[in-house]
Amino acid sequence: MLKLLAEQQGGVFSRQQAISGGYTAKQVRSRLDDGRWVRIRHGQYAEQQDLSALEPWVRIRQEHRRMVHAVVNSWRRSAIAVSHQSALAVHGLPLWGLDLLQVHVTRLDDLTGGTVSGVRHHVGKLAESDLTEVEGLTATSVARAVFETACTTSFEVAVVSLDAALRDRLISSDDIVRLLDVTEFWPGSATVRAALGFSDARSESVGESRLRVLLHNHGLPAPVLQYEFHDANGFVARVDFYFPEFHTVVEFDGRAKYGDASADVLVREKIREDRLRALGLQVVRSDWTDFNRPDLLLARIHQAFARSQRAA
Repeated sequence: MLKLLAEQQGGVFSRQQAISGGYTAKQVRSRLDDGRWVRIRHGQYAEQQDLSALEPWVRIRQEHRRMVHAVVNSWRRSAIAVSHQSALAVHGLPLWGLDLLQVHVTRLDDLTGGTVSGVRHHVGKLAESDLTEVEGLTATSVARAVFETACTTSFEVAVVSLDAALRDRLISSDDIVRLLDVTEFWPGSATVRAALGFSDARSESVGESRLRVLLHNHGLPAPVLQYEFHDANGFVARVDFYFPEFHTVVEFDGRAKYGDASADVLVREKIREDRLRALGLQVVRSDWTDFNRPDLLLARIHQAFARSQRAA
């Protein structure tokens, strides 16, 4: 019974729910002491989970999602809507670069905002179209959550969220028009507008979105995304970034930080890269480490540009 209830609440249950489900106070303490259960916040628990194999932003999203459910499970549900980055978490969007130390909610009653017990209470006027239900929670829509969050963060972080929402078709053009009007005079609205102008649904991952921002910030021309190449034998590859004026391809390898590829994968990638080079293309590979040493990546790209110009 308790397990079924927890599944309906993002894996979270309260002490009172555990007691009502047949556990004694001693059994609750025992399960917390031996690690079978973990305390999410005061009086709110969940079964232990091993999230170590997940990519960092997926792991963080799962952890924050449980915290969101724990907050709502201890509050009067009709009084709040999950919002900002906490809404992004329950909607399943990437949370790279966002501050997740607090759970964010927007008041649906007449009480004032502020921070209470690790929960940031926002006050704002929400239209009916701004609200939805997800995982049994009242939350702001994806579009509203993306705009709310983008107004409080950096251009790069906003692009990551917007790229993902556009890629998954979670924001419509009508949403954008309406929320641009709603947020016109909000602090941070300039960041939203800039990120919207730059965002692209063809960006397929957090890493690609971040790399695109990095290249843009260092003055490189805008690449063509997800460009397909063919040779006499047919399809060769769909590449992440293509700079046609420099006959240069930049590929982002998101696996490099989380585990080595198999031998078969490496062989296929070498064949693929050889076929691209045979088409007269320069190929530059990038991975997560390049965000810590962008100058080295930029030097490799400019060297590829120069080789292409010399070969022309």
